[in-house]
Amino acid sequence: MTTLTVRRARPADGERIRELNELAMAETPEWVPGAPDADLRDLQAHYFDAGGEFVVGVRDGRVVATAAYEPLEGWMREQFSASDQPLESTVELSRMRVHPDCWGRGYGTRLYEELASRARRDGHHAFVLNTGVDNDRARGFYESLGFESVREETVEFDGVTLTLALYRRSLV
Repeated sequence: MTTLTVRRARPADGERIRELNELAMAETPEWVPGAPDADLRDLQAHYFDAGGEFVVGVRDGRVVATAAYEPLEGWMREQFSASDQPLESTVELSRMRVHPDCWGRGYGTRLYEELASRARRDGHHAFVLNTGVDNDRARGFYESLGFESVREETVEFDGVTLTLALYRRSLV
């Protein structure tokens, strides 16, 4: 049996990360073809230089899973600003993707655990995230990890309307 290696993303992973993102998102109810992915085109600036993290799961020399966290900014920061938790120690969990051929093997959990460990090491105390309200697979996954649903919000961007479920989980 081939094992999964979890490591920090490298610049050479960029094309495969973008391909995997598109492939995995195409399997979700909230998939928007051509959705913005500028963050995936410059991992260094968007994640690493900004105080975030991006890890990949590699099997047989190929990236088959991704996970990231990034500073809580913009729309997501506004959504959680009324919470009783200090936002300075909260980061957004993002880009959780597993190749559909690899679902059910625990790869998402492995990447999440590594990312949570790195976030705690970096002084973060909570993750927040959003996913489509109709994405039962993702919602079940996050809830199995201990994330608690905060509320649902309808948003519009580039002429597309999405209803998102917002989640939060303490890392301490």
